[in-house]
Amino acid sequence: MTRPLLDELDRRLIGALHLAPRATWDDIGGILSADAGTLKRRYDRLHEARMVRVIGQADWGMHTTAMPVHVFLDITGETPLAVLDRLRDLPHLQLLAQISGDYPLYAVVHAPSEAATSEAIDRMFSVPGVRRVNALPALSTLRRGITWDPQFLTDTERAGLLELTGARPEGTATATPPAKPLSEAERTVVALLIQDSRASAASIGRAAGLATSTAHRVVRRVLDEGWVKPRLEIVSEWLGFQTPFILRLRVAPGETPDVMHRIDQLPQTRLVAHVASDMSVLATGLVTDRSALALFVDHELAEIPGILTVSVDVMLAEPRRYWLDRDLTSGLGEFHVPPLL
Repeated sequence: MTRPLLDELDRRLIGALHLAPRATWDDIGGILSADAGTLKRRYDRLHEARMVRVIGQADWGMHTTAMPVHVFLDITGETPLAVLDRLRDLPHLQLLAQISGDYPLYAVVHAPSEAATSEAIDRMFSVPGVRRVNALPALSTLRRGITWDPQFLTDTERAGLLELTGARPEGTATATPPAKPLSEAERTVVALLIQDSRASAASIGRAAGLATSTAHRVVRRVLDEGWVKPRLEIVSEWLGFQTPFILRLRVAPGETPDVMHRIDQLPQTRLVAHVASDMSVLATGLVTDRSALALFVDHELAEIPGILTVSVDVMLAEPRRYWLDRDLTSGLGEFHVPPLL
């Protein structure tokens, strides 16, 4: 597959969709001062090239009663990529990566329950080549991946797009189910929006067998309640962001909440979690190259009080992120959607 060549408008469109992934082409065009038809054609081209996809991030309570677990794996007698390929078939793996550092592999397990989490981690020990598994359960998580911003827009454009969405801070993620069980129509709409969060209410109604007016109402409720949050996924390397990274931080007692919120506000970060480990905060992020990572560690992180030590790992390969397989040659691949409870 030929990698798409991006111009300034392509980048601004991608920046806009990061902030407002479900906005209409007319609304985006008004803010970017671009023709709506041109924007749609640009998006279709990028989508067909498998560079971008607008999916839905399901609220955790929709598919699990458990928090995620961050897992670092040591190996023996095999190459990291060979073992990583074997891990692909295990259930409940939201992320898979080869990384630098003492543990060559990193994964995120997010299973439907604590029992399923234990079983999924236990199965990792049986994978040929795995020598040791270091599991770090998340105690609390600030989600960033859905709001990561490549910084392609002006402040005025960014403010206009955020106003369109009525965006609110993500806050702490929990695995709390909806207060009232969803109806069959709501569950169907949730499942369809997870697969394609730019789908119109009319097309969702046709797929779900609902009247158009009913589909509009249910889609609005699903989005307003936050059961699904539209999310742009990209092949970030094709955008020039070549260096995803992981930080593990030892933080002074009592400083963890403030440190997490300070890191969460940095544009380079995608996720911040308080984990059960001697290194109490884990963060992931994305920058253009390793020199930019050095500047990030030496400047932005250095200005945050309460951080005692920092361990930095570079993701050398990331064949799955947020349930979505990705390849630097073929682009975005299979979406391993977690089943709804």
